[in-house]
Amino acid sequence: MEHHASELAKLLTKILGLSRHAWGTFADGTPFSFIERYDYLLNAILAAIATVIITSLVKKERIPGPLQQVLEFVTSGIRNLVSDNIHHHPDKFLPFIGTLALFVFLNNFFGLIPGLNPGTANWNVTLALALMVFAYYNFHGMKEKGFLSYWAHFAGPIWWLAPLMFPLEILGLLSRNLSHSLRLFGNIAGEHIVAGIFFGLLPLALPVPLMLMGLFFGLIQTFVFVMLATIYLSGAVAHDH
Repeated sequence: MEHHASELAKLLTKILGLSRHAWGTFADGTPFSFIERYDYLLNAILAAIATVIITSLVKKERIPGPLQQVLEFVTSGIRNLVSDNIHHHPDKFLPFIGTLALFVFLNNFFGLIPGLNPGTANWNVTLALALMVFAYYNFHGMKEKGFLSYWAHFAGPIWWLAPLMFPLEILGLLSRNLSHSLRLFGNIAGEHIVAGIFFGLLPLALPVPLMLMGLFFGLIQTFVFVMLATIYLSGAVAHDH
């Protein structure tokens, strides 16, 4: 398995004087420090810290500045997305969806900063996000409909088909985690690899166009991930009429 530690992880390894050693068969036995081995966690933590800092700065601004105006525009768009899909008290889900969107975008954006790798280019990060979304919408589905009622709807409308339908529905429910996480991971990892190849071939001519394309691509993948999370949540909390 090939692994390239970020320049930030390498720098922290030198500053902290961390020892490098092989991690079994990982990366063909290439020695890495703990930070270099798990640099995707480092980048994800940095994205989480940046998310907290940005939201804290915006909350403290009494006179709307450029940052607050941008985030208000983004929040308005996310609110419209949530309200268009969830018709029963959508605003209570806005903090989760908004935080998720900002965290995913920052992870994607880190791939454009020299010395950093996007945390979402590692499946461990995207799978954790997908599982968090999975736990969130199932929890609210049970909260809105009741435990038994929520899980009973997976059995289908025909009682004698329940032994067949229920396992299939649960399998489909669980498979969402795979598709939700792999879609984001595959797209961001692929874009990061391709961008790295072109940077190596034409380091002077392509950086700006590739960075603009990468920014747009990161926005699209953030929107897709958040849209799917909203749709899953909508299906879980929707009331049958």
